[in-house]
Parts: sequence; structure tokens; C-alpha cells
Amino acid sequence: MLHVPLNRNFGGSRVQLELAEEWQKQGHHITKFDANDAYPQAKHSLFHTLTRPRFHTKAEQFIREQGHRFDIIDAHQGNVTCSKASLGFSGLWVTRSVGLYPLYEAFRRSTLGNVPESWKTRLVNGVLAWRDRKEMSHCFQSYHHCDLINLPNPDEKAYLNQAAGLGEKCVVFPFGLSDQRLTTLQQSSKPPAVRLQSPQVVFIGTWCLRKGSKDWPQIIQRVKAAIPEVQFLFLGTGSPANVVLEDLNLPSSDGIKIIPSYDSDTLPHLLENGTVGVFPSYIEGFGFAVLEKLAAGIPTIAYDVPGPREMLQQSPLPLMVQVGDTQALSQKLIDLLRLEVTQYSSLVRDCQTIAETFRWSRIATEMLAVYQEHLTQFQ
Repeated sequence: MLHVPLNRNFGGSRVQLELAEEWQKQGHHITKFDANDAYPQAKHSLFHTLTRPRFHTKAEQFIREQGHRFDIIDAHQGNVTCSKASLGFSGLWVTRSVGLYPLYEAFRRSTLGNVPESWKTRLVNGVLAWRDRKEMSHCFQSYHHCDLINLPNPDEKAYLNQAAGLGEKCVVFPFGLSDQRLTTLQQSSKPPAVRLQSPQVVFIGTWCLRKGSKDWPQIIQRVKAAIPEVQFLFLGTGSPANVVLEDLNLPSSDGIKIIPSYDSDTLPHLLENGTVGVFPSYIEGFGFAVLEKLAAGIPTIAYDVPGPREMLQQSPLPLMVQVGDTQALSQKLIDLLRLEVTQYSSLVRDCQTIAETFRWSRIATEMLAVYQEHLTQFQ
């Protein structure tokens, strides 16, 4: 259950979609309720977004009508805001985070005014903030009323324990990749020697402050000064190339390629020439962008934040730097691009070994075992 369309191209909904696929393989019956089910005749306009019923009211109505069919409801944070008794549901209710809303909102507020905006952008953002003014209370209602809170990293558990005393009902499970996805990514990349010879730096993610958009001008300038032939590939920015290039504000756009959107199935091909990845995100739930690059054998440098930390702390060679330290990140990037082939090849294997530990087949089995253990309390 989630308030956006269930779509593999969206990181937030991809988690529940791919878990559902794993559980179906194991013989379990899955029913979805997403934004398309709640708003089947939805019109994509700001007016209709503001005036339609809130998703949680639709979700709660669905549970009242159909909840008797289910043993477990796995709902995104804030999607269900009232007690199980008021819904007439007697099974296990799990509230899921793919990035804890209170932490994301705290970051958003900390960046207000940091970037010049047109009056139209300020107006739209103000209207959307008004629409979402109750989202924080809705999320905490879902945390308090549910039976279990599923989180992608231990820092989110620590926050909920400190802020609301909810640590005992929290469980932590990382994101993962299907066996097929892992194999495809592992087999797609060109040999390490080829990738070192034509260096390419890869970033996957939305072009926004949270994912480090303001840090890229310094990173590119420092790396190009040391390695002039380096190429930069930006994937899934969500913003057109002219917007990204305007933000970068560089003397030249030579060596910079921007692909605003792509189908998830094409990513292995898009990564085939990648030498090193960069992920300067300030806050994450987990980070598919890091995991998929590691699976493709692309060593990835990131800020030391929850999510990427769960993967990169396993690397024998340090791949994290202090949050916001663009100089240290740039230097580490330069160092990796200058590795000898034998050193780089060894690091590639290490990265793929790390990715192997994040298989959905294992994570889904362990997660469901925890769900079933808690479900017995209600039977």
C-alpha cells in the first residue's frame, strides 16, 4: 500500500514492488493498493492534486471494506493514520519507510532559501507545502498505531526511539536486488582495463539539493583539472539538460552527458562504461543508486550518511567522505581514476561482492519470517 504508482522506475515504490515479486515466487498472494487504485480517473494537474481526497482516507476505506482478506498490510508511512480497531482489521499492520519523512522534512527546512527561485517556483512550492502541512502528524500517527515499523537503516530506528520511544517496534531491513538484476548488472560492464582507459564518472539520481546538486560544480572542476579527459554521466536527473548545465555554471559543457529519464531495464547498458560512481547525497533511506553501481562493478564514493554507509562500510578501501566535503570527495575520485589496473580490478570485485550480500531473495525471506512471528500474536 502506497500513495504513489507502483512502478519500478520510482525508487520509493520499487521496494514494495520487488518485495511483492519475491513473495509471490514463494507462493504468497499479494494485493496492491496504490495511487492508481485510489484515483483511477486522476487528472495530472496541480488543481486536482490539491482538491482530491487525501490518500490515507482512500486507503482506510479500502481496509475497512477489504481488510478481512489479508493477514498482513505493509503500508507506506502516513498512508494509514487510525487504529486497527477503527478499521476492523485484526492482522499485522506494518508501516514502512523508504526514507523517514521527519528526517527528510528536517533537511528540506534546513535548505529553504539556499537556492534562488522564480516567483512561480516559490508559489508552487508554497502551495504544495500547504497541501502537505499535515503529513508529519499523519506519519507519526502511522508509527504509533501500527504493529511494526520497517526501516531501511539503523539510524532511522535510533531517531524513532529517541523522538517517540518506538524503538522496540522497529525492524531494519536494507534494500536489495533480484538475482536476475544482479547477474545482468555484473555481466554488463566492460572490462576494468577498458573502463580505466576511458574514464567516466557516473551519478544516478534526481537533480536536487538533497542529492548534492550544489556540490557538483566544485567536484567537476577539481577532477577535470587533474584528469582533463574524464567524462561525466548524469542519469535520471528528472531535470532537462539545460537546467542541470545552468546549475553547474561551468565554462564548458564538454564531457558532460545528461539523461533526464530512462527505463529501469536499460540501466545495465547505460552503466557499461562507468569507471567510478559518485553519490553526494545528504540524506537517504538506503540508496539503490549506490547498490546498482556496486553490482555493476563501479566503485562509488559517497558522503558518510545512513543508507550508503550500510553498503560502503564493507569496502576494504574507504569510499566515504565527510558530508559536504567536496574537496575530499574530489580527491578520492581522482585517486580511484588513477589506480593501476590490478588495483582497480580488485576493487571492482570487492564492490560486486558487497552487492551480492543485498539479494531480495534472502531479504524477503527474512523479512517475512519476522512478519509471521509477529502475526502469531494476533491469531
